[in-house]
Amino acid sequence: MKRCSIIIHSTTGNCFIMGSHLKDSFAEMGFDARLYRVKDDDLHILANTLESTNDFYEDIISLGEATISTLIKSSLIILGSPSRFGNVTPEMNAFMDTAWPLKESGELEGKFFGCFTSSSDETDEPSRALETMAHWAQSLGMIHIPYGTQIKPGVPAQPPQGVVHRAGKDGTIRPAQSMGKALEVYAHTMAKIVTPQN
Repeated sequence: MKRCSIIIHSTTGNCFIMGSHLKDSFAEMGFDARLYRVKDDDLHILANTLESTNDFYEDIISLGEATISTLIKSSLIILGSPSRFGNVTPEMNAFMDTAWPLKESGELEGKFFGCFTSSSDETDEPSRALETMAHWAQSLGMIHIPYGTQIKPGVPAQPPQGVVHRAGKDGTIRPAQSMGKALEVYAHTMAKIVTPQN
């Protein structure tokens, strides 16, 4: 059974919702799907000030914290992070930096990779965050699986690098049913490549 590790940083709950949906989709397809979080020492502060964070705070902190070992044990690694100024959050960036020793050892070479983001920005900022995550994976020898061009009824258009959720200015717009469909399309695309049927 292939292990799929979905590693998120979620500040308003949106990446948690998206990651949970992906986890369920992969589990239905027979993957050992697991959802992890990155270290965030300040999430409790956000939870005390933002209702959108507080809504999912307990769910998020109950997740296991991702480590280098999480990456090594996975066949498919998916990162999900809010976008900030065209990049991932500092917490996700700090996690990505922990993988530096694996660049030299080559332990992630040949593993598959996907990514998604939630953004309050309506410009191309989230696409840049996806590019950052994809570049990180490729630098470590992983094979980035793009969302590609998917034209399906009821599925919102997505950039080729991965999936973007538009959360609105204050991050309170939750992923809708159509976003769930986009995530399912991406999950099936990745599954076909990770476990090809002969």
